[in-house]
Amino acid sequence: MRLGGVARPDARGLGIQTKAFADNMAATKVMVVNCDSVMPLQIRRDWYPNAQWVNGLPTRDDILQFLDGIDTVYTAETGYGQILWEEARRANVKTVLHANYEFLNPVDNPTVWAAPSLWNIEWWPSGTVHLPVPIETHLIEVEPKPDTATNFLHVVGRPARHSQWGERNGTVDLLNALPLVRSDITVTVTCQQPGYVEKLLNDHHVRVPDHITLNIQSVNVPDYWRLYQGQHALILPRRFGGLCLPANEAVGAGLPVIMPNIDPNNRWLPTEWLTEAIRQGEARAKQQFVHYRTEPETLADRIDQLATDTTFYRRAVDQAQQLRHQYSWETLKPRYQDLFE
Repeated sequence: MRLGGVARPDARGLGIQTKAFADNMAATKVMVVNCDSVMPLQIRRDWYPNAQWVNGLPTRDDILQFLDGIDTVYTAETGYGQILWEEARRANVKTVLHANYEFLNPVDNPTVWAAPSLWNIEWWPSGTVHLPVPIETHLIEVEPKPDTATNFLHVVGRPARHSQWGERNGTVDLLNALPLVRSDITVTVTCQQPGYVEKLLNDHHVRVPDHITLNIQSVNVPDYWRLYQGQHALILPRRFGGLCLPANEAVGAGLPVIMPNIDPNNRWLPTEWLTEAIRQGEARAKQQFVHYRTEPETLADRIDQLATDTTFYRRAVDQAQQLRHQYSWETLKPRYQDLFE
């Protein structure tokens, strides 16, 4: 099998996902699409020293050069226009589009649609294959954990551009919960947009209690797995979405993950990790979807439970270890190989 991968060169979600695919599936050829962004990005040229680099959207000549000598193509979220599907069919090259539901574009025309989660799976094109995104357990270290959690992590990532979505990962819900947390804990909040978290604190008039240490980090971490070092749990009251790489990565580090009890979180995470969610409304990217919020009291209670209940926390750590293996590349790679063969 001669496999081609379309990749992004920046250390954000789509870049990390496509880099992991190219590495773990040993792609024969890689076409790196270096697109403009509204945010300054750290471009990782060291990731792909021998790849075909394209600045902006690929042209027909770019696509033809890429397709030469391969028989299957993988791309995540997008085909960067319609040329890839058109020319691949002419060249009898099969294509797999690993899409995200909210950005699912009905004009795209891959050979196979692949869904990273079962979120809204009933609305995907006929024949869609469920293909979970594996965890790079060979990169993510599992550190010894204490008897209860004291260091909590919240990953903002890149704030959503569409105002009607609000902040996608539920950062406001977390900030509003902090004054209600009774335990002595440290909360680290990472964000790729400097000043964003501080503005939320001011806009929502949040006063962080003295017994909580709040660390705000607005830096791009070159190696994503370092985010989870020294942490004991991830707080992610995410409002919507299927694939969530921080949740995958945290589980890979052996961390329990606090998320809302909504689809698809409740299809793969233990129920006792999840919190009650309240439907907030609907929004649209390329598809319509429902988004939720988490009550601060509910979130604070779950944080305190992980910080005080030894039995609960140690069981959660054991459950994370089991999920780490279940969703590792070692476990899921045969599923990928079967699909591409």
